[in-house]
Amino acid sequence: MQTKQEVTNIREVQLGFLKIKNSIGTFQDGFSRFVNITLKLLFLLIVFTTYDELKDQYKDVEKQGLYFIVFFLLCGLVTYIALKKNIKTNKILVAIITFSLIIRLIWIWSIDSIPVSDFAGMYERSQLVLEGDYYIFKGNHYYARFPHLTIIVLYFAVIRRFFTYPLITIKIINVLCSTVSVILIYFIVKEVFGSKVKGIWASFIAAIYPPIILYTAVYCGENMAIPFYLLSVYFFILVIKGKKPLKFLFFSALSLTIGNFFRMVAPVVVIAYIMYLLIYFEKSIKEKAVAIIYIVGAFIIPLILVSTLLRVSTITEFNLWKGSESSWTSILKGTNFDSWGRWNEEDARIVDKYNDDYEDIENACKEIVKERLTTASYRQLAEFYIRKYTGQWRNGDFSGVFWATLDLEEEGIRLNLFENSDMYNQLMYVIVITTTYIGLFNKRQYLKNKLVNLFYFIFCGYGLLFLITESQDRYSFIVCWLFLILPFSIFEGNKFFPFAKKLEEEKISTYSNEKVIS
Repeated sequence: MQTKQEVTNIREVQLGFLKIKNSIGTFQDGFSRFVNITLKLLFLLIVFTTYDELKDQYKDVEKQGLYFIVFFLLCGLVTYIALKKNIKTNKILVAIITFSLIIRLIWIWSIDSIPVSDFAGMYERSQLVLEGDYYIFKGNHYYARFPHLTIIVLYFAVIRRFFTYPLITIKIINVLCSTVSVILIYFIVKEVFGSKVKGIWASFIAAIYPPIILYTAVYCGENMAIPFYLLSVYFFILVIKGKKPLKFLFFSALSLTIGNFFRMVAPVVVIAYIMYLLIYFEKSIKEKAVAIIYIVGAFIIPLILVSTLLRVSTITEFNLWKGSESSWTSILKGTNFDSWGRWNEEDARIVDKYNDDYEDIENACKEIVKERLTTASYRQLAEFYIRKYTGQWRNGDFSGVFWATLDLEEEGIRLNLFENSDMYNQLMYVIVITTTYIGLFNKRQYLKNKLVNLFYFIFCGYGLLFLITESQDRYSFIVCWLFLILPFSIFEGNKFFPFAKKLEEEKISTYSNEKVIS
Protein backbone atom coordinates (compact mmCIF):
# COMPACT_ATOMS: atom_id res chain seq x y z
CA MET A 1 0.00 0.00 0.00
CA GLN A 2 1.35 3.42 -1.02
CA THR A 3 2.13 5.96 1.65
CA LYS A 4 0.69 9.45 1.57
CA GLN A 5 4.11 10.81 0.53
CA GLU A 6 4.36 8.35 -2.40
CA VAL A 7 0.89 9.32 -3.63
CA THR A 8 1.89 12.98 -3.41
CA ASN A 9 5.09 12.31 -5.39
CA ILE A 10 3.17 10.45 -8.11
CA ARG A 11 0.70 13.30 -8.40
CA GLU A 12 3.53 15.82 -8.66
CA VAL A 13 5.14 13.79 -11.46
CA GLN A 14 1.80 13.54 -13.29
CA LEU A 15 1.27 17.27 -12.85
CA GLY A 16 4.78 17.89 -14.19
CA PHE A 17 4.09 15.81 -17.31
CA LEU A 18 0.80 17.66 -17.78
CA LYS A 19 2.57 21.02 -17.59
CA ILE A 20 5.14 19.85 -20.14
CA LYS A 21 2.38 18.63 -22.45
CA ASN A 22 0.55 21.95 -22.13
CA SER A 23 3.78 23.84 -22.82
CA ILE A 24 4.38 21.78 -25.96
CA GLY A 25 0.81 22.44 -27.08
CA THR A 26 1.27 26.16 -26.47
CA PHE A 27 4.51 26.16 -28.50
CA GLN A 28 2.85 24.24 -31.34
CA ASP A 29 -0.02 26.70 -31.52
CA GLY A 30 2.32 29.67 -31.27
CA PHE A 31 4.55 28.39 -34.05
CA SER A 32 1.52 27.56 -36.22
CA ARG A 33 0.20 31.09 -35.74
CA PHE A 34 3.59 32.59 -36.63
CA VAL A 35 3.80 30.58 -39.87
CA ASN A 36 0.17 31.40 -40.63
CA ILE A 37 0.61 35.16 -40.20
CA THR A 38 3.71 35.09 -42.40
CA LEU A 39 1.93 33.14 -45.12
CA LYS A 40 -1.07 35.48 -45.06
CA LEU A 41 1.26 38.27 -46.17
CA LEU A 42 3.17 36.14 -48.68
CA PHE A 43 0.08 34.65 -50.30
CA LEU A 44 -1.64 38.03 -50.45
CA LEU A 45 1.19 39.24 -52.68
CA ILE A 46 0.70 36.24 -54.96
CA VAL A 47 -3.08 36.75 -55.07
CA PHE A 48 -2.67 40.34 -56.29
CA THR A 49 0.00 39.39 -58.83
CA THR A 50 -1.93 36.45 -60.28
CA TYR A 51 -5.08 38.58 -60.48
CA ASP A 52 -3.20 41.28 -62.42
CA GLU A 53 -1.90 38.58 -64.75
CA LEU A 54 -5.47 37.33 -65.23
CA LYS A 55 -6.66 40.82 -66.19
CA ASP A 56 -3.94 40.96 -68.85
CA GLN A 57 -5.03 37.57 -70.21
CA TYR A 58 -8.67 38.68 -70.26
CA LYS A 59 -7.83 41.61 -72.56
CA ASP A 60 -6.40 39.23 -75.16
CA VAL A 61 -8.67 36.23 -74.63
CA GLU A 62 -9.45 34.20 -77.75
CA LYS A 63 -12.88 32.72 -78.40
CA GLN A 64 -11.39 29.23 -78.34
CA GLY A 65 -9.99 29.95 -74.90
CA LEU A 66 -13.50 30.35 -73.52
CA TYR A 67 -14.35 26.88 -74.84
CA PHE A 68 -11.83 25.35 -72.43
CA ILE A 69 -13.44 27.13 -69.49
CA VAL A 70 -16.96 26.05 -70.47
CA PHE A 71 -15.88 22.46 -71.16
CA PHE A 72 -14.17 21.98 -67.80
CA LEU A 73 -17.03 23.70 -65.97
CA LEU A 74 -19.38 21.13 -67.50
CA CYS A 75 -17.02 18.35 -66.41
CA GLY A 76 -17.12 19.77 -62.89
CA LEU A 77 -20.91 19.79 -63.01
CA VAL A 78 -20.92 16.13 -64.04
CA THR A 79 -18.65 15.33 -61.08
CA TYR A 80 -20.99 17.19 -58.71
CA ILE A 81 -24.03 15.32 -60.04
CA ALA A 82 -22.23 11.99 -59.71
CA LEU A 83 -21.46 12.74 -56.05
CA LYS A 84 -24.98 13.96 -55.37
CA LYS A 85 -26.44 10.77 -56.83
CA ASN A 86 -24.30 8.83 -54.33
CA ILE A 87 -22.32 6.99 -56.97
CA LYS A 88 -19.50 5.16 -55.20
CA THR A 89 -16.38 7.26 -54.88
CA ASN A 90 -14.25 4.43 -56.30
CA LYS A 91 -16.25 4.52 -59.53
CA ILE A 92 -16.03 8.31 -59.73
CA LEU A 93 -12.28 8.12 -59.13
CA VAL A 94 -11.84 5.58 -61.95
CA ALA A 95 -13.81 7.89 -64.26
CA ILE A 96 -11.62 10.86 -63.30
CA ILE A 97 -8.44 8.84 -63.85
CA THR A 98 -9.67 7.74 -67.28
CA PHE A 99 -10.64 11.32 -68.15
CA SER A 100 -7.24 12.53 -66.94
CA LEU A 101 -5.42 9.98 -69.09
CA ILE A 102 -7.45 10.82 -72.20
CA ILE A 103 -6.92 14.59 -72.09
CA ARG A 104 -3.19 14.11 -71.54
CA LEU A 105 -2.91 11.70 -74.46
CA ILE A 106 -4.84 14.13 -76.67
CA TRP A 107 -2.42 16.89 -75.68
CA ILE A 108 0.82 15.01 -76.41
CA TRP A 109 -0.52 13.67 -79.73
CA SER A 110 -1.61 17.17 -80.77
CA ILE A 111 1.89 18.61 -80.58
CA ASP A 112 5.19 17.43 -82.05
CA SER A 113 7.19 18.88 -79.19
CA ILE A 114 10.96 18.56 -79.25
CA PRO A 115 13.63 18.86 -76.56
CA VAL A 116 14.77 22.48 -76.29
CA SER A 117 17.33 24.45 -74.28
CA ASP A 118 18.80 22.33 -71.44
CA PHE A 119 16.43 19.49 -72.31
CA ALA A 120 17.83 19.38 -75.85
CA GLY A 121 21.36 19.26 -74.48
CA MET A 122 20.54 16.34 -72.19
CA TYR A 123 18.76 14.42 -74.93
CA GLU A 124 21.49 14.95 -77.52
CA ARG A 125 24.30 14.07 -75.10
CA SER A 126 22.53 10.84 -74.16
CA GLN A 127 23.67 9.49 -77.53
CA LEU A 128 27.27 9.89 -76.35
CA VAL A 129 26.45 7.76 -73.31
CA LEU A 130 25.15 5.01 -75.60
CA GLU A 131 28.46 5.16 -77.44
CA GLY A 132 30.35 4.76 -74.16
CA ASP A 133 31.73 8.28 -74.23
CA TYR A 134 31.44 9.87 -70.76
CA TYR A 135 33.64 12.93 -71.12
CA ILE A 136 30.56 15.17 -70.75
CA PHE A 137 30.42 14.22 -67.04
CA LYS A 138 34.04 15.15 -66.34
CA GLY A 139 36.31 18.15 -66.02
CA ASN A 140 34.59 21.44 -66.74
CA HIS A 141 32.02 20.12 -69.18
CA TYR A 142 28.41 21.14 -68.59
CA TYR A 143 27.24 17.98 -66.79
CA ALA A 144 30.36 17.95 -64.64
CA ARG A 145 29.53 21.49 -63.60
CA PHE A 146 25.89 20.50 -62.96
CA PRO A 147 26.01 16.77 -62.11
CA HIS A 148 22.47 16.82 -60.72
CA LEU A 149 21.38 16.47 -64.38
CA THR A 150 23.30 13.21 -64.80
CA ILE A 151 20.41 10.84 -64.05
CA ILE A 152 18.16 12.51 -66.61
CA VAL A 153 20.84 12.12 -69.30
CA LEU A 154 21.18 8.43 -68.38
CA TYR A 155 17.39 8.06 -68.37
CA PHE A 156 17.20 9.47 -71.90
CA ALA A 157 19.99 7.09 -72.93
CA VAL A 158 18.06 4.07 -71.63
CA ILE A 159 14.91 5.15 -73.48
CA ARG A 160 16.88 5.64 -76.71
CA ARG A 161 18.52 2.25 -76.28
CA PHE A 162 15.33 0.22 -75.92
CA PHE A 163 12.67 2.16 -77.86
CA THR A 164 12.44 2.90 -81.57
CA TYR A 165 10.57 6.16 -81.02
CA PRO A 166 12.19 7.59 -77.88
CA LEU A 167 10.53 11.03 -77.90
CA ILE A 168 7.04 9.52 -78.11
CA THR A 169 7.98 7.01 -75.41
CA ILE A 170 9.17 9.76 -73.07
CA LYS A 171 5.94 11.70 -73.55
CA ILE A 172 3.84 8.58 -72.87
CA ILE A 173 5.81 7.96 -69.67
CA ASN A 174 5.18 11.60 -68.75
CA VAL A 175 1.45 11.05 -69.25
CA LEU A 176 1.47 7.96 -67.04
CA CYS A 177 3.40 9.81 -64.32
CA SER A 178 0.99 12.73 -64.48
CA THR A 179 -2.00 10.38 -64.21
CA VAL A 180 -0.45 8.60 -61.23
CA SER A 181 -0.05 12.02 -59.61
CA VAL A 182 -3.82 12.55 -59.96
CA ILE A 183 -4.41 9.30 -58.07
CA LEU A 184 -1.93 10.20 -55.33
CA ILE A 185 -3.52 13.62 -54.88
CA TYR A 186 -6.81 11.85 -54.13
CA PHE A 187 -5.27 9.68 -51.41
CA ILE A 188 -3.27 12.53 -49.87
CA VAL A 189 -6.25 14.88 -49.62
CA LYS A 190 -8.47 12.07 -48.33
CA GLU A 191 -6.00 11.40 -45.51
CA VAL A 192 -5.19 15.01 -44.67
CA PHE A 193 -8.80 16.16 -44.47
CA GLY A 194 -10.47 12.84 -43.65
CA SER A 195 -12.87 13.19 -46.57
CA LYS A 196 -13.38 11.06 -49.65
CA VAL A 197 -15.42 13.84 -51.24
CA LYS A 198 -12.59 16.33 -50.85
CA GLY A 199 -10.29 13.67 -52.29
CA ILE A 200 -12.56 13.31 -55.33
CA TRP A 201 -12.65 17.05 -55.93
CA ALA A 202 -8.88 17.29 -55.50
CA SER A 203 -8.32 14.52 -58.06
CA PHE A 204 -10.73 16.22 -60.47
CA ILE A 205 -8.90 19.54 -60.13
CA ALA A 206 -5.60 17.68 -60.61
CA ALA A 207 -7.02 16.10 -63.77
CA ILE A 208 -7.70 19.53 -65.31
CA TYR A 209 -4.80 21.41 -63.67
CA PRO A 210 -2.87 23.10 -66.53
CA PRO A 211 0.77 22.61 -65.45
CA ILE A 212 0.62 18.85 -64.90
CA ILE A 213 -1.19 18.49 -68.23
CA LEU A 214 1.01 20.80 -70.30
CA TYR A 215 4.36 19.60 -69.00
CA THR A 216 3.66 16.06 -70.26
CA ALA A 217 4.85 17.38 -73.65
CA VAL A 218 8.05 18.78 -72.13
CA TYR A 219 11.18 16.63 -71.75
CA CYS A 220 12.00 17.61 -68.18
CA GLY A 221 12.81 15.55 -65.10
CA GLU A 222 9.98 17.02 -63.05
CA ASN A 223 7.51 14.75 -64.83
CA MET A 224 9.24 11.73 -63.32
CA ALA A 225 9.99 13.39 -60.00
CA ILE A 226 6.54 14.64 -58.97
CA PRO A 227 4.80 11.25 -58.47
CA PHE A 228 7.68 10.09 -56.27
CA TYR A 229 7.51 13.31 -54.24
CA LEU A 230 3.77 12.74 -53.78
CA LEU A 231 4.21 9.07 -52.89
CA SER A 232 6.74 10.10 -50.25
CA VAL A 233 4.30 12.62 -48.76
CA TYR A 234 1.53 10.01 -48.71
CA PHE A 235 3.70 7.46 -46.88
CA PHE A 236 4.78 10.15 -44.41
CA ILE A 237 1.15 11.04 -43.65
CA LEU A 238 0.23 7.39 -43.07
CA VAL A 239 2.96 7.12 -40.43
CA ILE A 240 1.98 10.39 -38.75
CA LYS A 241 -1.62 9.18 -38.48
CA GLY A 242 -0.55 5.86 -36.99
CA LYS A 243 -1.75 3.83 -39.95
CA LYS A 244 1.76 2.56 -40.63
CA PRO A 245 4.64 1.78 -38.26
CA LEU A 246 7.52 4.19 -37.75
CA LYS A 247 9.83 2.12 -39.97
CA PHE A 248 7.55 2.89 -42.92
CA LEU A 249 9.25 6.29 -43.02
CA PHE A 250 12.04 4.40 -44.77
CA PHE A 251 9.78 4.02 -47.82
CA SER A 252 8.76 7.67 -47.60
CA ALA A 253 12.38 8.80 -47.75
CA LEU A 254 13.28 6.21 -50.38
CA SER A 255 10.49 7.46 -52.65
CA LEU A 256 11.68 11.00 -52.12
CA THR A 257 15.29 10.21 -52.98
CA ILE A 258 14.17 8.52 -56.23
CA GLY A 259 12.26 11.68 -57.13
CA ASN A 260 15.31 13.69 -56.12
CA PHE A 261 17.39 11.98 -58.81
CA PHE A 262 15.12 13.54 -61.43
CA ARG A 263 14.77 16.98 -59.80
CA MET A 264 17.35 17.49 -57.13
CA VAL A 265 15.56 19.89 -54.80
CA ALA A 266 14.02 17.29 -52.46
CA PRO A 267 16.18 18.27 -49.44
CA VAL A 268 13.62 21.03 -48.89
CA VAL A 269 10.96 18.36 -48.29
CA VAL A 270 13.32 16.47 -45.96
CA ILE A 271 13.74 19.61 -43.87
CA ALA A 272 9.94 20.06 -43.80
CA TYR A 273 9.56 16.45 -42.59
CA ILE A 274 12.10 16.98 -39.82
CA MET A 275 10.45 20.22 -38.72
CA TYR A 276 7.07 18.53 -38.59
CA LEU A 277 8.42 15.58 -36.60
CA LEU A 278 10.15 17.86 -34.09
CA ILE A 279 7.20 20.23 -33.61
CA TYR A 280 4.00 18.25 -34.14
CA PHE A 281 4.77 14.52 -33.91
CA GLU A 282 3.31 13.61 -30.52
CA LYS A 283 5.73 10.86 -29.60
CA SER A 284 8.65 10.46 -27.21
CA ILE A 285 12.02 12.06 -27.91
CA LYS A 286 13.42 8.62 -28.70
CA GLU A 287 10.69 7.90 -31.26
CA LYS A 288 11.18 11.31 -32.84
CA ALA A 289 14.91 10.64 -33.12
CA VAL A 290 14.30 7.23 -34.70
CA ALA A 291 11.83 8.79 -37.16
CA ILE A 292 14.36 11.43 -38.20
CA ILE A 293 17.07 8.76 -38.62
CA TYR A 294 14.76 6.78 -40.91
CA ILE A 295 14.06 9.88 -43.01
CA VAL A 296 17.62 11.17 -43.25
CA GLY A 297 19.24 7.75 -43.62
CA ALA A 298 16.90 6.41 -46.29
CA PHE A 299 17.22 9.66 -48.22
CA ILE A 300 20.98 10.13 -48.07
CA ILE A 301 22.30 6.55 -48.28
CA PRO A 302 20.79 5.70 -51.72
CA LEU A 303 22.02 9.06 -53.02
CA ILE A 304 25.56 8.33 -51.83
CA LEU A 305 25.46 4.76 -53.17
CA VAL A 306 24.29 5.77 -56.65
CA SER A 307 26.74 8.67 -56.79
CA THR A 308 29.61 6.41 -55.69
CA LEU A 309 28.63 3.70 -58.17
CA LEU A 310 28.71 6.21 -61.03
CA ARG A 311 32.13 7.45 -59.97
CA VAL A 312 33.58 3.96 -59.47
CA SER A 313 32.24 3.01 -62.90
CA THR A 314 34.17 6.05 -64.27
CA ILE A 315 30.95 7.44 -65.73
CA THR A 316 31.13 10.60 -63.62
CA GLU A 317 33.95 12.44 -61.90
CA PHE A 318 32.01 14.33 -59.24
CA ASN A 319 29.30 13.55 -56.73
CA LEU A 320 25.75 14.15 -57.95
CA TRP A 321 25.23 16.94 -55.42
CA LYS A 322 28.46 18.88 -56.01
CA GLY A 323 30.01 19.51 -59.39
CA SER A 324 33.01 21.38 -60.72
CA GLU A 325 31.11 24.68 -60.56
CA SER A 326 30.20 26.29 -57.26
CA SER A 327 26.51 26.59 -56.39
CA TRP A 328 27.30 30.21 -55.63
CA THR A 329 26.98 30.97 -59.36
CA SER A 330 23.23 30.32 -59.04
CA ILE A 331 23.05 32.55 -55.96
CA LEU A 332 24.94 35.22 -57.91
CA LYS A 333 22.37 35.17 -60.72
CA GLY A 334 19.64 35.19 -58.09
CA THR A 335 20.86 38.56 -56.76
CA ASN A 336 21.14 40.36 -60.10
CA PHE A 337 18.97 43.46 -59.79
CA ASP A 338 18.85 44.15 -63.53
CA SER A 339 17.48 40.70 -64.43
CA TRP A 340 15.30 40.45 -61.28
CA GLY A 341 17.19 37.37 -60.16
CA ARG A 342 16.86 35.46 -63.43
CA TRP A 343 19.50 34.09 -65.78
CA ASN A 344 21.66 36.83 -67.27
CA GLU A 345 24.71 37.04 -69.49
CA GLU A 346 26.65 39.25 -67.09
CA ASP A 347 26.74 36.72 -64.26
CA ALA A 348 27.03 33.72 -66.57
CA ARG A 349 30.36 35.05 -67.87
CA ILE A 350 32.02 34.81 -64.47
CA VAL A 351 32.91 31.16 -65.10
CA ASP A 352 34.99 32.07 -68.16
CA LYS A 353 36.42 35.12 -66.42
CA TYR A 354 38.08 32.95 -63.77
CA ASN A 355 38.98 30.08 -66.12
CA ASP A 356 36.68 27.56 -64.41
CA ASP A 357 38.66 27.74 -61.16
CA TYR A 358 36.21 26.55 -58.47
CA GLU A 359 37.60 28.52 -55.51
CA ASP A 360 38.23 31.72 -57.46
CA ILE A 361 34.71 31.64 -58.90
CA GLU A 362 33.13 30.96 -55.50
CA ASN A 363 35.09 33.73 -53.79
CA ALA A 364 34.27 36.19 -56.57
CA CYS A 365 30.57 35.30 -56.39
CA LYS A 366 30.51 35.81 -52.63
CA GLU A 367 32.13 39.22 -52.94
CA ILE A 368 29.74 40.38 -55.67
CA VAL A 369 26.69 39.10 -53.78
CA LYS A 370 27.88 40.81 -50.61
CA GLU A 371 28.45 44.08 -52.47
CA ARG A 372 25.01 43.95 -54.12
CA LEU A 373 23.18 43.29 -50.87
CA THR A 374 25.10 45.78 -48.72
CA THR A 375 25.16 48.71 -51.15
CA ALA A 376 21.48 48.56 -52.10
CA SER A 377 19.01 50.55 -50.04
CA TYR A 378 16.33 48.83 -47.98
CA ARG A 379 13.75 50.05 -50.47
CA GLN A 380 15.69 48.58 -53.40
CA LEU A 381 16.07 45.27 -51.59
CA ALA A 382 12.38 45.14 -50.69
CA GLU A 383 11.31 45.97 -54.25
CA PHE A 384 13.73 43.44 -55.72
CA TYR A 385 12.74 40.51 -53.51
CA ILE A 386 9.01 41.23 -53.65
CA ARG A 387 9.16 41.34 -57.43
CA LYS A 388 11.35 38.26 -57.60
CA TYR A 389 9.06 36.35 -55.24
CA THR A 390 5.81 37.27 -56.96
CA GLY A 391 7.38 36.72 -60.37
CA GLN A 392 8.25 33.16 -59.40
CA TRP A 393 4.65 32.28 -58.49
CA ARG A 394 2.59 34.45 -60.86
CA ASN A 395 2.31 32.19 -63.91
CA GLY A 396 -0.71 29.86 -64.03
CA ASP A 397 0.92 27.13 -66.10
CA PHE A 398 4.49 27.67 -64.80
CA SER A 399 5.48 28.29 -68.46
CA GLY A 400 4.34 24.82 -69.52
CA VAL A 401 2.93 25.98 -72.87
CA PHE A 402 6.08 27.99 -73.57
CA TRP A 403 8.41 25.03 -73.11
CA ALA A 404 6.11 22.64 -74.99
CA THR A 405 5.81 24.85 -78.08
CA LEU A 406 9.26 26.47 -78.14
CA ASP A 407 11.02 26.24 -81.54
CA LEU A 408 8.07 24.46 -83.17
CA GLU A 409 6.72 25.29 -86.62
CA GLU A 410 2.97 25.80 -87.03
CA GLU A 411 2.49 22.43 -88.71
CA GLY A 412 3.83 20.76 -85.57
CA ILE A 413 1.08 22.31 -83.41
CA ARG A 414 -2.39 20.94 -84.08
CA LEU A 415 -3.87 22.24 -80.82
CA ASN A 416 -2.48 25.72 -80.25
CA LEU A 417 -2.71 26.23 -76.51
CA PHE A 418 -0.07 28.96 -76.60
CA GLU A 419 -2.73 31.39 -77.82
CA ASN A 420 -5.92 29.69 -76.65
CA SER A 421 -5.33 28.43 -73.12
CA ASP A 422 -3.79 31.40 -71.31
CA MET A 423 -7.10 32.66 -69.92
CA TYR A 424 -8.09 29.23 -68.61
CA ASN A 425 -4.63 28.55 -67.18
CA GLN A 426 -4.54 31.79 -65.25
CA LEU A 427 -8.18 31.64 -64.12
CA MET A 428 -7.63 28.16 -62.71
CA TYR A 429 -4.51 29.34 -60.93
CA VAL A 430 -6.22 32.41 -59.47
CA ILE A 431 -8.94 30.15 -58.05
CA VAL A 432 -6.56 27.71 -56.33
CA ILE A 433 -4.29 30.49 -55.03
CA THR A 434 -7.23 32.53 -53.71
CA THR A 435 -8.83 29.55 -51.96
CA THR A 436 -5.44 28.64 -50.49
CA TYR A 437 -5.18 32.18 -49.13
CA ILE A 438 -8.70 32.13 -47.67
CA GLY A 439 -7.91 28.76 -46.08
CA LEU A 440 -5.23 30.48 -44.02
CA PHE A 441 -8.02 32.14 -42.03
CA ASN A 442 -9.51 28.79 -40.98
CA LYS A 443 -8.02 28.35 -37.50
CA ARG A 444 -9.50 24.89 -37.06
CA GLN A 445 -7.33 23.65 -39.90
CA TYR A 446 -3.87 24.95 -39.07
CA LEU A 447 -4.36 24.64 -35.27
CA LYS A 448 -6.24 21.33 -35.09
CA ASN A 449 -5.46 19.59 -38.39
CA LYS A 450 -1.72 19.90 -37.98
CA LEU A 451 -0.92 17.97 -41.16
CA VAL A 452 -1.85 21.09 -43.12
CA ASN A 453 1.22 22.77 -41.66
CA LEU A 454 3.46 20.22 -43.40
CA PHE A 455 2.44 21.69 -46.76
CA TYR A 456 2.93 25.22 -45.47
CA PHE A 457 6.48 24.24 -44.44
CA ILE A 458 7.15 22.83 -47.91
CA PHE A 459 5.90 26.01 -49.58
CA CYS A 460 8.01 28.21 -47.27
CA GLY A 461 11.06 26.08 -48.00
CA TYR A 462 10.76 26.34 -51.76
CA GLY A 463 9.78 29.98 -51.57
CA LEU A 464 13.01 30.69 -49.68
CA LEU A 465 15.08 28.53 -52.07
CA PHE A 466 13.81 30.41 -55.12
CA LEU A 467 14.46 33.75 -53.40
CA ILE A 468 18.09 32.80 -52.82
CA THR A 469 18.95 31.16 -56.14
CA GLU A 470 18.38 31.90 -59.82
CA SER A 471 14.69 32.19 -60.64
CA GLN A 472 12.66 30.71 -63.51
CA ASP A 473 8.92 30.11 -63.86
CA ARG A 474 9.60 26.42 -64.48
CA TYR A 475 11.42 25.89 -61.20
CA SER A 476 8.27 26.09 -59.06
CA PHE A 477 6.53 23.49 -61.24
CA ILE A 478 8.03 20.79 -59.00
CA VAL A 479 5.70 21.88 -56.16
CA CYS A 480 2.67 23.04 -58.14
CA TRP A 481 0.78 20.15 -56.49
CA LEU A 482 0.70 22.10 -53.22
CA PHE A 483 -2.11 24.18 -54.72
CA LEU A 484 -4.17 21.04 -55.30
CA ILE A 485 -4.13 20.25 -51.57
CA LEU A 486 -4.13 23.52 -49.63
CA PRO A 487 -7.36 24.95 -51.12
CA PHE A 488 -9.33 22.30 -49.20
CA SER A 489 -8.42 23.91 -45.90
CA ILE A 490 -10.97 26.60 -46.75
CA PHE A 491 -13.85 24.81 -44.99
CA GLU A 492 -14.51 22.10 -42.44
CA GLY A 493 -15.45 18.56 -43.38
CA ASN A 494 -18.07 18.44 -46.11
CA LYS A 495 -19.81 21.70 -45.23
CA PHE A 496 -20.79 22.37 -48.84
CA PHE A 497 -21.60 18.74 -49.63
CA PRO A 498 -24.54 17.79 -47.35
CA PHE A 499 -25.05 14.57 -49.30
CA ALA A 500 -21.56 13.35 -48.43
CA LYS A 501 -22.64 11.38 -45.36
CA LYS A 502 -24.14 8.77 -47.62
CA LEU A 503 -20.73 8.27 -49.24
CA GLU A 504 -19.31 6.72 -46.06
CA GLU A 505 -17.25 9.75 -45.14
CA GLU A 506 -14.79 9.51 -42.28
CA LYS A 507 -13.45 12.34 -40.20
CA ILE A 508 -10.08 11.11 -39.00
CA SER A 509 -7.87 12.74 -36.40
CA THR A 510 -4.51 13.85 -37.78
CA TYR A 511 -2.69 13.14 -34.55
CA SER A 512 -4.19 9.88 -33.31
CA ASN A 513 -5.89 6.71 -34.49
CA GLU A 514 -9.29 7.95 -33.28
CA LYS A 515 -12.03 7.73 -35.92
CA VAL A 516 -15.36 9.48 -35.76
CA ILE A 517 -17.96 8.68 -38.38
CA SER A 518 -19.39 11.97 -39.66
